[in-house]
Amino acid sequence: MAHAEIHQDRTVDAADLAALSGRTIAVLGFGNQGAAQAANLRDSGHTPLVGNREDSYVAGAREEGFDVRSIADAAAAADIALLLVPDEVQPGLVRDEVAPGLRAGDTLVVASGYNWHFGLLEVPDGVDVVMVAPRMIGAAVRDRYVDRHGFPCFVSVERDATGHAWDTTLAVARAIGGTLGGAIVSSAREEAALDLFSEQAVWPAILDVVRTAHRVAVEAGFSEEAVLNELYLSAEPAEVFAHVAREGLFGQLGLHSRTSQYGQLRSLAALDEQGELAARFARVMHDDILSGAFARDWSRPEAGERLEALHREAAASPIATAEAEVRARLGS
Repeated sequence: MAHAEIHQDRTVDAADLAALSGRTIAVLGFGNQGAAQAANLRDSGHTPLVGNREDSYVAGAREEGFDVRSIADAAAAADIALLLVPDEVQPGLVRDEVAPGLRAGDTLVVASGYNWHFGLLEVPDGVDVVMVAPRMIGAAVRDRYVDRHGFPCFVSVERDATGHAWDTTLAVARAIGGTLGGAIVSSAREEAALDLFSEQAVWPAILDVVRTAHRVAVEAGFSEEAVLNELYLSAEPAEVFAHVAREGLFGQLGLHSRTSQYGQLRSLAALDEQGELAARFARVMHDDILSGAFARDWSRPEAGERLEALHREAAASPIATAEAEVRARLGS
């Protein structure tokens, strides 16, 4: 059983953040993650510049008192640049606006391993490339920093040009609150593969389970209102998953009736762990993700149009149509 090294600090002082001292930090992108990480860095004593296009996020950054510049200007001024823009725009942005301003000795911090692992970022030689990847949405990154609860965070050094990249990595993770919850030593490859695996294997399987359960239950004669509320509209599954995170996959079973516990465990025991689902998951991991096939597909110019078509197809599906009708009737 493989285990990762974990860095966890309940208290952080200036010595822990020494790798940031005297260095200009820039947060590139003031969206959900950018806003949260910029605020956390400031509260840790290292106020960053903010690089952002003139869009709806700029007003918020200025209202919060940050020095807002163009992405190119912020990157050129920074010694440490946190790249917090969407995956799909990173390659072109780094090539055209970020990389020209990076100098030997600087550090580029990515919050996702996707583009670096699949060779889509052109970063000048002599620049450290590290990953600090919160496993949490931006709003919670901020809230959990404020309440000192913290959040798990994947960290890695992808290119150590200076010989000091690891110190910078941990200092950034500490400054945004990642070591409060636990900074887990990982890699861009691992982060990207597991993120894609969740998105392309685990969640599609869950969506398919719900979609199939809806069809079977409706065909058995049950009302759309009863079926959809039992499956997810009541938000009971969200409560169950919240308890899974706190008490464990099987530990949370004690919150269910004994009838439920018996039904769940009896049915689970009857499933084949090495069956069709395992084979499908293995195909996704190896054939689609680790092979680079998905990255190549998503990098195609027409991939955005395909995404829109998939959205339209999903919105026209029977369960989506039924959901809209039930929500309208319930006034939700």
